[in-house]
Amino acid sequence: MKESRKSKIELCFIVFGIIVGIVGILHGCAELLKGSALIQSHSVEALPYNWPNSEFYTLMKGAPVFSLLIDIPHYVLGLLAVSISVALIVFSANFFKLNFKGILLFALLSVGIYLFGAGEGTPIAISFPLVIFGTILLLSPKKKERKTSTKRMISYGFIVFYVLQISSWVLFFPGLFVLSFYQEIPQWLFLFDFMIMPVSILGAGIFGLLFDKTLEGVKLE
Repeated sequence: MKESRKSKIELCFIVFGIIVGIVGILHGCAELLKGSALIQSHSVEALPYNWPNSEFYTLMKGAPVFSLLIDIPHYVLGLLAVSISVALIVFSANFFKLNFKGILLFALLSVGIYLFGAGEGTPIAISFPLVIFGTILLLSPKKKERKTSTKRMISYGFIVFYVLQISSWVLFFPGLFVLSFYQEIPQWLFLFDFMIMPVSILGAGIFGLLFDKTLEGVKLE
């Protein structure tokens, strides 16, 4: 029995969902380090003051996150952040299917990432576009015939943005994290990296959607 290949959009959900989860775990672990200090506001700095060094802390502006809960110890928020992040990783890696149920569960876990201190940017910049692209694909399943050369260019475009998205996160962690121990990080490098993240997710989503909406086995020269 031939195993069906995963669509490009489904691949994005799986891989980028794991990335969102890993980032959430990093936020949660930082919050664990803050111990029993109570959370006084819905806006929280995940990083302990000047951790791991003043350079990284200043660059990240303390890594602000949102907490639905207040008047709880930071370690409780950290445990919640790690738990919901692990749940997203496990779901993305093992159980995600590109259907409305799968997208809904992915969206709910991403909302949990946002609400419980596991990250502000990733649910908005990564999860939200994925949910949009996945929903478009399901609501408009009709595929189009394209020339082989066009399909090849679409595939190359997807690969470029897909790799760029992964590379931008590797540059950030462990890249910039480790670099902060040895030298001052140029502001342009930090901004460039964070600019690549939303651009590459949109690029991967657009080219992935175009590829998935192309008929297979059709060769128009």
